[in-house]
Amino acid sequence: MKKIYGIGVLFLFALVIGCKSDKTSKAGQSETDDTLSEINKLIMIDTSDHKLLFQRAQYYYDLENYDAAIQDLKKAIEMEANEAPYYHLLSDCYLDYYKSKEALQTMEKAGDLFPERIMTQLKLSETQHILKQYEASLFTIAKVLTMDDQNAEAYFMMGLNFRAMNEIDRAKNAFQTATELNPELLDAWLILGKLYENDNDPMALQYYDAAININPELPSTWHAKAFFLQNNNRIPEAIDIYKQISQIDKYYLDAYLNSGILYMELDSFEQAYTQFDIMAQLKSQNFISYYY
Repeated sequence: MKKIYGIGVLFLFALVIGCKSDKTSKAGQSETDDTLSEINKLIMIDTSDHKLLFQRAQYYYDLENYDAAIQDLKKAIEMEANEAPYYHLLSDCYLDYYKSKEALQTMEKAGDLFPERIMTQLKLSETQHILKQYEASLFTIAKVLTMDDQNAEAYFMMGLNFRAMNEIDRAKNAFQTATELNPELLDAWLILGKLYENDNDPMALQYYDAAININPELPSTWHAKAFFLQNNNRIPEAIDIYKQISQIDKYYLDAYLNSGILYMELDSFEQAYTQFDIMAQLKSQNFISYYY
């Protein structure tokens, strides 16, 4: 699980664009290989160092070599069973390897071993939520709040569970509490915006603006606001935001795509063509731009 919370925010409209050169990729791979080689040498010198095994497991995990990562983590836990991060990473390996049963069992064991470690209990709650065990996740969150009733991430997880259970009012309350406790919790602002947008409530804009204020250089926050505007027939305002997005990140293709479609709705076909042409030049393999 490549990482906590952000994975649940589906409306961020993130677009993965392969814009790095082969040279850069090869350089990065070479650096990783060199690091792994050094770790391997150190492990050969001292096979009892569980921290080195954990370090190597992290590299294997990043390389999606889950079998090797799991093997190292199991050995590390055998050597030292009181390191909570070892269980966290092992659970992530199982989850990304589509072994959900093992992932949950790992975190349940960690939860029993470290009942007062809030990060571990939050990780257990997250795993339970991902596996759609919403009631169990809420129970774990309740345990966290008995230890720290001002924990913003606990209220955020509570909101995710209530949203999944379609208890929208309770979800809104939980997310609002999370933002009150931690105003920098960007995902909570975005989810609140989406929930209010679903109700056709113009207050959604306030939440999207709050997210933008946290990170004005993140295109997806602006995209969320632009999408709301275009869906409410405020097309010129949406187009202006898409222009701004392209200034922030010229490779954010959705900005050109949506601008082009909106220009077509305004019968501004020349401007629409310009947007699709830019999109095609930035990523020639993108068939959508040629379609339009």
